[in-house]
Amino acid sequence: MLDRYDLDQSTASGALVWLEILRCPDGPRIADVSLQVLGEVCRINSGRTFAVIFGGADLKPLYPQIFGQGVGTIYHVRDPDSECYDSNTYSITICDIIDRVTPAVVVLGASERGNQIGEKIASMLGVELNPDCTRIMIDDRMLSTEPAPLGQFHMANRKKFPQVATVRLDSYPTPEIVKGQGTAIYWQSRR
Repeated sequence: MLDRYDLDQSTASGALVWLEILRCPDGPRIADVSLQVLGEVCRINSGRTFAVIFGGADLKPLYPQIFGQGVGTIYHVRDPDSECYDSNTYSITICDIIDRVTPAVVVLGASERGNQIGEKIASMLGVELNPDCTRIMIDDRMLSTEPAPLGQFHMANRKKFPQVATVRLDSYPTPEIVKGQGTAIYWQSRR
């Protein structure tokens, strides 16, 4: 009877995007590379899209902009341990959120922080990182990437989920700011 079941089938679906927040004199804003990645992932993803942000209550005015791109749920990590950037805390927390939502794809901007977190997440999850991509496509839960240094098309490993990639700045245009609504979940990092 077990031969009728595909026990190696993943239940992963949708995409999760980490948004890097910049602290500016006029208030916090989303880094351009993160907005570009978010806009493209929301455009090409036919499933659910989740966003993760780290910081205090001062990030709430960014919610409508994030939802306006097509994000259904924001995981807002709002504890004191996450207010200042720490790649270990961020990576562990994002892995906890990945465990909760089971995305097929995790995408980050290829900034210094995005690359650090991407490497750590991939290592913790035991998957391959597709770094510094210039093009991504999502087709039936599969992430196809075009790495910048090689300039050749690469198909990510089909057996391991989630698939993790970082995308280079200006690979996609910065999307228009559109306001939207969705669900925000306040998340606590592990201590």
